[in-house]
Amino acid sequence: MSDGSAVRWQWRPQDPAYGNYGNANQWTVNAGLASLARESAQNANDARLPGEDAELVYTFIRLTGAHRETFEQALGWRDEMLPHLQAMGSSSGGAVTAGQLAAGVEDLRLADALVLLRVSDHGARGLHGPEFAVGDEDLFGNFVKLCRLDLFSGKDKAAGGSFGLGKAVYWRFSRVQTVLFNSTVRPEDASDGQFRSRLFGVQQGVVHHLDGTSYQGRGYFGVAEGDENVRSVWGDHDLARRLHVSRPDDRPGTTALAVGFYDPDNPRTVYGRNALSGLAKELRQGIEESFWPLLARRRMTVRIDVEENGIRTESTVVDPSDTFTELTRALRRYDAGEVAETLDDPEAVIVRDVQVEVSARRAPDDHPRFIHTAKLVVTMSDEQPDTLENRVCLFRRPEMIVETIDKTFEGRTYHAFLLAGSAVAPDAPTEEMVRADDFLRFSEPPAHDRWIPGTGRKQASQANLTARYVAPWLPNLKAIERGVLEQLTQVFGTPPPPPDSPPQAVLKHLRFLTGAPGSGGRGATVGRKPEVVDVSAEVVEGVWDIRFTVRAQNRAQGWAIQPELVLIGMDTSAVVVPWGGPLDVVGPVDGTCDGRSVVLPEKDRARIVKAALRGRSPAVAPIPAEISRVDVRLRVLDEGQPS
Repeated sequence: MSDGSAVRWQWRPQDPAYGNYGNANQWTVNAGLASLARESAQNANDARLPGEDAELVYTFIRLTGAHRETFEQALGWRDEMLPHLQAMGSSSGGAVTAGQLAAGVEDLRLADALVLLRVSDHGARGLHGPEFAVGDEDLFGNFVKLCRLDLFSGKDKAAGGSFGLGKAVYWRFSRVQTVLFNSTVRPEDASDGQFRSRLFGVQQGVVHHLDGTSYQGRGYFGVAEGDENVRSVWGDHDLARRLHVSRPDDRPGTTALAVGFYDPDNPRTVYGRNALSGLAKELRQGIEESFWPLLARRRMTVRIDVEENGIRTESTVVDPSDTFTELTRALRRYDAGEVAETLDDPEAVIVRDVQVEVSARRAPDDHPRFIHTAKLVVTMSDEQPDTLENRVCLFRRPEMIVETIDKTFEGRTYHAFLLAGSAVAPDAPTEEMVRADDFLRFSEPPAHDRWIPGTGRKQASQANLTARYVAPWLPNLKAIERGVLEQLTQVFGTPPPPPDSPPQAVLKHLRFLTGAPGSGGRGATVGRKPEVVDVSAEVVEGVWDIRFTVRAQNRAQGWAIQPELVLIGMDTSAVVVPWGGPLDVVGPVDGTCDGRSVVLPEKDRARIVKAALRGRSPAVAPIPAEISRVDVRLRVLDEGQPS
């Protein structure tokens, strides 16, 4: 147990060979309360212990006056944190995180109240294991994975994530990139006999200079003697109380506290009493929409509280049956085997098979390709509308909605979901179900919001599948949507065409006739501005390899066009980066390319002009290829505007 006097913040001297100007992981996590709900609840779900009554509690905390002063004193705010944060804020005009920290410090200075978000799970593994990431990584515990490492998942087959990025959600929602943790573990997971109240803090800042010394970006809050590295504080219940991270009992689990909570989507919001109630409502909606299967199967209970200076003013238990009544009822009837053949009864539930081809897996967990049977469950909607009607929710073993397939049928309103992988029989999954669950898990991007690949510039990296499975896998994933729609059509029938709409064949010929003969046709299918089409992109050896075609309407003055490469983070932020080398011509070209730009002169008797090109992203980029999406934008050089 610490006596409290040795607990402090520590930033180590900067390594002259490396400078950290912020943690890129947080940019893979979307802003907004819906993202907070998905990532934090998934983290808790992944950490659930078998046989435990798992509980997740969110608490929005507002501190004013003496209550705020007590917290800040326990945190070492004025004497330790603030000088370093101010130094970070002025450390680099080119570092995004530095600007955020400067704004965050100023916002906290001006605010009457300090807002915290506490996320506590119970009946979970807790932060067990050694203090430092030294030695065999198989021996790393949850403490090292959460507090010491980036881009390390180490999760088992039942997990929701595979990138190790979801934990970044905690820092994403702190104005000063600071999160405190307090954890209790099972006695059998004790460290040196300690298993209660393991307290630690992490501040993810930037390289900075203070009082003649340069420091690393990341700081740690704990106990240390002399110049030793900071370690966890065990058993200091008084410190945990003053820092608002106390745990009510000895159930294993972890409490995370975002210091200076805010929604990055609305950074200027002032959080008064009523505002916290609104946040709690928005968070509840996000949890219900993303985790209704988990809650319907009663594998976890979720509560959302609001506190004002230590007094609870609101408390709500999240119940998806209030909002998604039909879906909750349908899943419970499926689990009970209470299914029908038709939807004649208003509350009837029907089940249809959807075949999912799972690609062969590479060693060491190798297996041949096989067909997995997912289950499509459909029920009719009542008269109370909600956000998931006429949408098919897709989920696997973690029971979090990955994405939806939207389809309407005239005169029919329905609810539906597709159970895949181990979600088909969660209490007794077969080996093939587990393997299918793994395949779908590794197909998901860092935001875990997609199985069905996008096309062209909307596609994300498939690096996880590339490393583990034998191609092809894209056709297998795309076939999921096709299989779902085929089954829905069999249930509800082919949707009729809109009234007074001519056949598509007639429309096609009418569009063709809008182009005048001669040079420079004006077909309606080609836009006035140049465009990028036929995009094919994949990550090869850590960089994007992109093939694309620049297409433009033929015109007398021709075109001079410069393609620009754009990397898109999972929060949809876009960064223009230089190409990793000259652009190559890989197909038909109606002009010339000098490696940076393409010139497309007027072409006799042509409707369009085009050039097929290939480029690669740079080896060093602000967003790693494996956790980004890619886009190609066009800059018309003679007009100076991107297209």
